[in-house]
Amino acid sequence: MLFYLCGSDDTPYGGVLVAYRHVDILNKAGIPASVVHGVRNFRPSWFENSTNVVSFPLEITDKDVLVIPEHWNGLLTSLAPGVPKVSFNQSAYYGLLGYPLPSHPYLTAKDLLASLSVSEHDLDLLEYMFPGIPFSRIHLSIDAALFHPPDKPPGKRIAYMTRKRPEESRMLLDILRSRSALKGWETVVIDRLSHSAVARTLRSSSLFLSFGSQHESFALAPLEAIACGCSVIGYTGFGAREYFEPLGAVSVADGDIVTFAKQVQRWIGDFDADEHWLTAQSRANSCLEAYSPEQEVNDVVSFWSDTLSQLPESRGIVCTIRQRDVRRGSLRALIRRSAPYLQAGIRELRAVSRSSART
Repeated sequence: MLFYLCGSDDTPYGGVLVAYRHVDILNKAGIPASVVHGVRNFRPSWFENSTNVVSFPLEITDKDVLVIPEHWNGLLTSLAPGVPKVSFNQSAYYGLLGYPLPSHPYLTAKDLLASLSVSEHDLDLLEYMFPGIPFSRIHLSIDAALFHPPDKPPGKRIAYMTRKRPEESRMLLDILRSRSALKGWETVVIDRLSHSAVARTLRSSSLFLSFGSQHESFALAPLEAIACGCSVIGYTGFGAREYFEPLGAVSVADGDIVTFAKQVQRWIGDFDADEHWLTAQSRANSCLEAYSPEQEVNDVVSFWSDTLSQLPESRGIVCTIRQRDVRRGSLRALIRRSAPYLQAGIRELRAVSRSSART
C-alpha cells in the first residue's frame, strides 16, 4: 500500500488536490494507495472526491511506502524507521529550507527510495544539487471538464490571486488606476474558492495576473487560466517557464512591478474581444493537449511501477504511526524553515536598538 501523507487544513491548496488525484490514478491502475490525514474522517470540501482516505494511528510495514511532502522532509529520517519512503516535491525550494548541507534528509535518510517533482525546473535543481539520488518528474494535468474556454467572449474582466503577494497585487492595481488604465475593467480576486468556482471565475475573465512566489515549483493557476481562455501576464516563479512562452503567456522579471504594470496597460490597450477570443481558444487547446490527464496517468503509473519494482526485501518491520509523531516532525520542520527569518529579525532589532542608544 502507498500512503500519501497530507495536511488536514481545508484551505484550497493545489498540492492537496494533486495528492488526491495521484491516489485515484493509482487505485484505478490496480496499485493500492490512500491519502493519510491527521484528523479522523477529514476530507477536503473544496473539490469533489471519493478518494481512499485513512487517518492516524496507522499501522504500516516495510512492504508499504510512505509518500512524504517536501515541507515535511524531516520526516524522511524520523518517521517509521525501516519503512520505504518517497519524497514528493511540489515545491523543491520549499523542501530545501532549513536543511543546509550536509544534513539534508536526502543525504541522511536511510529509507529513501526516490524523489518525485512536478516541473522540469525542480528536477534540474534537485539533480544538480543531489547527484546520484533517483529523482523523477511527472506532468500535472488540467481537468478539461472544469478548465476550458467559455462559450462566448468573457469581456473586460481581470482575475488574480492574493494569497502569496497581497501587497504587491494591491500596488500593481494602484499603479494602473493612477494611470486610469483600468477604466471600464472589472477586477476580481480569487481567494478560498472551491475548485469549480475558480474555474467559473477564470472562464469569465479575459486576463489573469500571475502573482506566484519567487520560487514556484510549477504554478498551476496560470496554466488553469490559459486553459480557460485567459491571457496571462506575470511571474513564472521559474517553474512555470516551461509553459509560459510556448502557450503565449507574458513573463515579468520577479518583483519588477513597473514592467508588470506596463505590460498589463499595453495588453489592455491592444485588447480586442474578437481577436482575443480566437487567440485564447487556440492557446487553451494547446494547453489541454500538452498537460492532459492521459500524460499525468502515464507518468504516475510508470513512476510507481518502476519504484515498486525496486523495493528491498521485507525484514518484517511493523510500525504504528501516530499523529503526535507527524506533529513533532512538522513542528521541527517549521522551526528550521523559520529560523533564518527569525535570526534576521533579531539582528535588525539589535541594530535599531544600538542606533537608538547612540542617539
